[in-house]
Amino acid sequence: MLRELIEYYDCIISQPESDFIPDGFTRVPNVAYKIVLTHDGKLKTILPNTYTETFGKKQKEIGYDEIFPFRYSVPSIASETIECRGKYLFGLEWDKKNEKFVISEKAYEENKKTNTEFLHDLSSPVIDAYRLFLENWNPAEETENPILLSVGKNFDSAKYIIVVEDSEAKEMALHEDSVVKAKWENFWQNRFAFQKEADEVKGQCAVSGEIAPIARIHNNLSGIAGGLATGVNLVCFKTSAFWSYGKQGSYNSSVSTAVMEKYTKVFNYLTSSKKHKRMLDDMTLLFWANTREKESPYLDEFIFELWDVEPDLESTVLEIGKGKTKEWTPNENIEFCIVGIKPNSSRLAIKLFEKDNFGHMMARIGEHQRDLRLSEDDKQLSLWGILRTLKSPKSDNDTIPPDLSAKLLTAILHGTPYPEYLLQTIVRRAKIDKDDKKNKFYAISSTRARILKACLVRSNYYKGDEYMLDSTKQTVAFRCGRLFAVLEKIQTDALGEINATIKDKFFTSACSTPDLVFARLIKLAQPHLAKLDKGSEIYYDKLLQEILSEIGVFPKALSLQKQGDFILGYYQQKQKLYEKRIAEGEE
Repeated sequence: MLRELIEYYDCIISQPESDFIPDGFTRVPNVAYKIVLTHDGKLKTILPNTYTETFGKKQKEIGYDEIFPFRYSVPSIASETIECRGKYLFGLEWDKKNEKFVISEKAYEENKKTNTEFLHDLSSPVIDAYRLFLENWNPAEETENPILLSVGKNFDSAKYIIVVEDSEAKEMALHEDSVVKAKWENFWQNRFAFQKEADEVKGQCAVSGEIAPIARIHNNLSGIAGGLATGVNLVCFKTSAFWSYGKQGSYNSSVSTAVMEKYTKVFNYLTSSKKHKRMLDDMTLLFWANTREKESPYLDEFIFELWDVEPDLESTVLEIGKGKTKEWTPNENIEFCIVGIKPNSSRLAIKLFEKDNFGHMMARIGEHQRDLRLSEDDKQLSLWGILRTLKSPKSDNDTIPPDLSAKLLTAILHGTPYPEYLLQTIVRRAKIDKDDKKNKFYAISSTRARILKACLVRSNYYKGDEYMLDSTKQTVAFRCGRLFAVLEKIQTDALGEINATIKDKFFTSACSTPDLVFARLIKLAQPHLAKLDKGSEIYYDKLLQEILSEIGVFPKALSLQKQGDFILGYYQQKQKLYEKRIAEGEE
């Protein structure tokens, strides 16, 4: 997986319209304030650095995301090159309890030392103004500064960019200054040359194969649902129990510092990108295409096929596996990668990793969607829609196995049978859930019926079109389900709305042990038939005889798969009877 992330890193820096952050830089979110300095280094004012975003009926001012030199984000007092935090820039912190500023002299001195050294040989209007500011600012004299007090309680959490008067555009800010960026890029490219030879641990990188300095500690990874706010690690050896061959810490992984920084950077890019990330239950799913061309069409098609979200394409979507020709023609040999991740303490657990060429992957997904269809008019089902229907609508505490999401997606991508839990749960929910017409909930819904059909097709239970109502090859279990639907319809047509139908009382038994139930149900149907008009009585009697003639002897018990078959027969027959009633009403 690390090798694929590195390959993607090399691809994405060449992609047109890529919003990937260059090596050596970090995206800092929500930078909401702009410090304006005079040319002689004095604080002139603080202005907003925001845009307006609408949330429902409300509008909110949001700070811009800014690109700064790489942030090391260590927990101790340590300044970054080109600082954005008020504590370091002004040497002050906001005391919320007493609503006043307190001095943080050490933080200010750290920032002054770090940035004075970095900027000492550079010159531009904003650099010169900032250098003078660092030389002359005295935190002890600024605790009552009205400009800073205007920020107030937001001071500690706020982030800032620095500009000089008469050049207040964001593009002229210190972190965007071309001279600053050029020096930082040069420093970043040569940073390992500044390391002391004695401090290095060199070895062969397990990913690149090159002899290079090995990373002792791997950077934190963020953006994973359920992970620590401070970040988590993918590679870490925190206790001596994991050390071996005389190597300590992450030297055991033999991943070079250069590779470590690349894979962590591109990983954090993926987790921060909406077009590369989706949630599947409690698993974070990341995906990418290893292409140096435009990547978004591949991502859009993948999302569209599994999440049923309209893609953002000028042309219509290519639907590989459905035989439709579209304006956009992909390179089907492009490598496409998917990784599913869950947090485990301070580490990440890789639950799923798939790599295949795009054409193969989309053909398998197309096959999955075809297996879920009961008719050509059926729309595709999203993954979250499948998982959602496994839960009871009346219980917030209903859970599914934590590894089901990964197993289901793996089955889809490999074209293999779905997890047996999927069939077990749909059958169980169909038998125990109760219809709620008021809230438009039905225990045997279209979604559940389609999942049943797909499970039985994938497990080779159905050899052809046995699951179709118009097939002459229907199984006995399927016909038993049809029979139950007809008997239920006869009862409701004869008696109208009643408190409990035969479905409420006998469906579970009929589905599991038909032999114990159906003789009684057929007998109960006779007085109901007598109450119908002559035309309906003849129609239902013929339908019953047709189904019964193909059943012969009722099975004593039905296996799990046959119960699914029973439910599918019940669903399709009920839909057919409902359609007939609508048609007769229209006539």
